Amino acid sequence: MNRQDADNADTIPSFPWRSSRLGGRFQEAARCSRRSRRVAGVALALALAVSPGVAFAQADALLEQGKQLMKKGKLAEACPKIEESYRLSPRSATLLALATCHEKQGKLATAWAEYIDLGAAARKEGNKRLEADAKARGAKLELRLPRLTLNVPRAAAIEGLEVTLDGEPVDSAAWGQARPIDPGEHKVSASAPGRKRWELSVTIKRGERKAVAVPALAKDGSAAPEPAPAEAPAKEAASPVVAAPDKGGTAPGKGAAGAGKGAAGAGKGAASAGPRKGAAGAGKGAASAGPRKGAAGAEEGAAGAEEGAASATPDEAEEPESTPAAAPKHSGTFVLEAGLAGGALIGLIDAGSFGDLSTYSYSYNVREGELIAPCDDEVCHASFDPALGPLAGGTAFAGVALSEELHLGIRALGGYRFGGGYLLAGGPSASMRFGRLWLGLSGLAAAVGQNAKVTGVKGEIPSDLVGLNYGRTEVNVNAREGSLPETALVETLAFGGSVEVSLVLADWPSSSWTSGALLLSAWPTFMKGLDGFVIAAPVSLGYRFY
Repeated sequence: MNRQDADNADTIPSFPWRSSRLGGRFQEAARCSRRSRRVAGVALALALAVSPGVAFAQADALLEQGKQLMKKGKLAEACPKIEESYRLSPRSATLLALATCHEKQGKLATAWAEYIDLGAAARKEGNKRLEADAKARGAKLELRLPRLTLNVPRAAAIEGLEVTLDGEPVDSAAWGQARPIDPGEHKVSASAPGRKRWELSVTIKRGERKAVAVPALAKDGSAAPEPAPAEAPAKEAASPVVAAPDKGGTAPGKGAAGAGKGAAGAGKGAASAGPRKGAAGAGKGAASAGPRKGAAGAEEGAAGAEEGAASATPDEAEEPESTPAAAPKHSGTFVLEAGLAGGALIGLIDAGSFGDLSTYSYSYNVREGELIAPCDDEVCHASFDPALGPLAGGTAFAGVALSEELHLGIRALGGYRFGGGYLLAGGPSASMRFGRLWLGLSGLAAAVGQNAKVTGVKGEIPSDLVGLNYGRTEVNVNAREGSLPETALVETLAFGGSVEVSLVLADWPSSSWTSGALLLSAWPTFMKGLDGFVIAAPVSLGYRFY
């Protein structure tokens, strides 16, 4: 064995030893990896099991913090915490606290919607008490809700029009409808392809009704023309567009190079980005966004084709921008209301005249003995029992709107009393709006008549002879039996007032003459007559134009 063989022999036993060490390390690493995976799996399972509890605890903490902040009046900080609590753990109690916070914060429409959601959730849970409470809160809040109507006239309702309220699109089905909205400032905007964007800021108060009319959007001359459709009509030619120097140019048809209407470059309104005149594309109306004749947004009369060139200056393409139409204001405008009324008329008129009393006489003591005096309307009067009867008629109001919520004018009430009688009353009136309620007062002067039972006729004793007649101021007249009528129409003048309580059944604010509201009204009326009292309780259904 030489030295090299010996050296090799010395090294041979070392290989199994090294490989066993490496293999052990790999096995140990594998065991560690398996242990790590098991530990990670257990940790993940624990995390999944614990996370709902953590979220619930976090939601409880946020809710408690929000309630404490709400008690301190820090609503701007309280409401977001309660809202985050509800997001982490949706519960009815949290939703009730959130709606209450938003109501105190003045976000009436938001709170109203949350009360509705709360009622639905309570109904699913079978919590009737909470459901009734949510409904009552929502109904009370609804009376103070401001409402905004977005009107889009036909001239403004172009294809592709998008109307947004505070950045949120408003569906076309909701145009023209009054929608609940939070009090404060809101932004209304409108946009359409090829048109200038329009924006308007609107400030609305509690219980206020406003309408915003979207104007016709002005054309945007700087907007890029819309691309032509991929498939052209079969009659169109494939030849390139050649601008004609004069009317008719190098082609017998209208516009640029082509053989008549429908050929390339010949048509009306081809490849136009807006409803303008001038040709640069194919056939009549092909690829056009508007019904006019024109080329690439140019105006009528530009150099080139018969009715327009391939381009136009900004001055030619630009139309004057329309003035934004703000919400219609009704302050200072004329107000008119008319309605049908029905109710009851109660007459407590205990004295009056029923016609000619000169056929009766009465007697009283004088110094010389006894005097028989003839009756007349000045010294004799009939007495009557109270009378109650149904009343049918109407109510009317004419005045001005000093503001959106205050109307001043003249009120009239009138009707026929079944069974005999009438009521005609009128006077100054004022009405003020509180959400869906109108409350008002009217001062009235009235002529009242009622058919009532006659209980007798009495004559007056002169004041200087009262002592001779045992202190009596009047005595019964000498009427033959059966001569007095059983009933008679007694009339009197009366003065008093009426209270208005009107509920808005439907509200249609707009810029047209039909703007107004449908009202269900009650008119409790109290008046003092020359002899007695008059009470009326009519209820009316009417329309108030404003």
